[in-house]
Amino acid sequence: MYVYDWLLWFILYSIVGWAFESLQFTIYEKKFVNRGFLNGPLCPVYGFGALLIFFILENRTDSLVILFFAAVALTTTLEYITAVILEHVFHAKWWDYSMFPMNFKGRVSPISSAVFGVLSVVGVKIVQPFVQDLTDKISLHSKLTFLSFFVIYFFIDFTITVRHILLLNGRLSEIQTALNCFFGKYYKRAGEFRNAILVSFEESEFYSERIKTLFNLDRIQNRRIIRAFPKLRSFNYDDALKKLRARVLNLKDNDEADDDQ
Repeated sequence: MYVYDWLLWFILYSIVGWAFESLQFTIYEKKFVNRGFLNGPLCPVYGFGALLIFFILENRTDSLVILFFAAVALTTTLEYITAVILEHVFHAKWWDYSMFPMNFKGRVSPISSAVFGVLSVVGVKIVQPFVQDLTDKISLHSKLTFLSFFVIYFFIDFTITVRHILLLNGRLSEIQTALNCFFGKYYKRAGEFRNAILVSFEESEFYSERIKTLFNLDRIQNRRIIRAFPKLRSFNYDDALKKLRARVLNLKDNDEADDDQ
């Protein structure tokens, strides 16, 4: 068993995780949703989670109960750490389990943890033995060739995604500044009626050509991120994100008819 076998498993379970997440949201939304941080069909947290489970728990116990609860502890810890890292790096909350009972800060919940525990047991006892036998049959040359192409692809996808999110944060900052000026002018009516006032932002002098341009940049990427993470909330620019979400999802006046063309 070599490092490149583990890399192949990481790719496989990242793809499986992406398919699992995308299928759930596609069924819920009744249209295809590319559910993942990256553009491609990968959810790396599932890949890391699978390797963590196999490395620590595989062949450690014959008890399904012990395996389940150990897997719950590991996957819950991983999900929590991932949520914290994403929040601190990008200043945004990417998912929220607040609607589930006994959740912890919306980052983890018993329901999601139980699902990951069941998936881990199935993975360790049923899926991984088959996958390991399959990867053992692949030649070393084929593995290295595939992994070489994958590393290049992953680097490009990761770079594009992170660059877009960082650029998006900068654009949201400018939009939020304009919104704050707008709210400042109407501060006496803000607060309880903040969302209602927000609707008329496009009719104000603060809705400049620059702000219009910022709303229209990288619309395909913005739509993918917002659809993939419907609970996405910005800590610093949430009003701007709400406006952007409404526009890219065509929730308000069909995007203002593309700003009067």
